[in-house]
Amino acid sequence: MASVSSTRPSWAPASQRNRARWSSSSPARRKPGRGSQPVFDAIGQRTIRAGHAGAGTRLKVVTNSWVLAVVEAGAETIALAEGLGVDPGLFFKALDGGMLDLPYLRTKGAAIAARDFSPSFRLKLAAKDASLVGESALQHGLDRPVFATIAERLSEGALDHGDEDFSATFLTSALERAA
Repeated sequence: MASVSSTRPSWAPASQRNRARWSSSSPARRKPGRGSQPVFDAIGQRTIRAGHAGAGTRLKVVTNSWVLAVVEAGAETIALAEGLGVDPGLFFKALDGGMLDLPYLRTKGAAIAARDFSPSFRLKLAAKDASLVGESALQHGLDRPVFATIAERLSEGALDHGDEDFSATFLTSALERAA
């Protein structure tokens, strides 16, 4: 079994997608030429051996929390820029080439600017994943108030825009609601 976390858009070639995998037996105990590695090589760019059963799922929850946070923060930053009368392109220009210049944020930011919410990952699924992050944190006694707010925003957006891309969380901004 494997947990797959795609860090590339669904339209990207499979060879450019990352994925996480767990194993219940150590690589040393596997027989040469057997196993699922050829399948993983066919569907993604690299395999991360996260550990024993369940570790890949936990890694996926952690990774999803970061992706969801980046997109929500980006959507709100673009809404803030527009609300303050600042060209969102200037925000990206300010980040250009620096350590905070995230290609994924640029991809989602361009889609937001174009108001193109064609789904690569549906908002209703992002809201579900955000709920899983919250449940996982709660089960481990972790308080994550910032992520609780992100999950709330994604759930709110999913009510009206659930079948659109999860960058459509932007549409929950006050400016878009007033329009």
